[in-house]
Amino acid sequence: MVKPKNLLPECGLFRTTKPLPEHEGEVPAGILVYFHNHSDSGLPVIVVPDHNVYNRWHFHGAGIPFRGLSWADSLVKLPAEGFYMLRKPLAFQGGEWPKGALVQLGYNRSGDGILFIAQVRAQLQENDVFFSDNGVGVTRDQLVTLEPLSVFVEPAPAGVHTSGVH
Repeated sequence: MVKPKNLLPECGLFRTTKPLPEHEGEVPAGILVYFHNHSDSGLPVIVVPDHNVYNRWHFHGAGIPFRGLSWADSLVKLPAEGFYMLRKPLAFQGGEWPKGALVQLGYNRSGDGILFIAQVRAQLQENDVFFSDNGVGVTRDQLVTLEPLSVFVEPAPAGVHTSGVH
């Protein structure tokens, strides 16, 4: 019996806490995954990250369908990758970022959060905000200090690869 979609977690980023039965090699415990609570077959699916561009993971393929629906309850929901504001200062080894700083949230393959601080380039030849590809690891407790921000994203030209699930 397939568990109704409304009893499953919402689609999004998760960290596994147990290996996916019958797919332990592809989906072990302790990795970042994209969970879909639906598919063409009617079963939920897991998609593992393929590659990372500009601190965002890209997920490709139809995913791995599974029937052990209680396994979905073992997933840990993660905040969406994207742009946030720090609600309070963030201290870390080697420095501190101020309250109100614009940061980008990303993850490593283990589903651990990484923050990248917004920077304005010194030469100011363009009015761009820059995010380094070197970030600061954060704990799950520190993720609650993030305030989601809306940032306009230009539509990609036809044929240009964008982040997300494909």
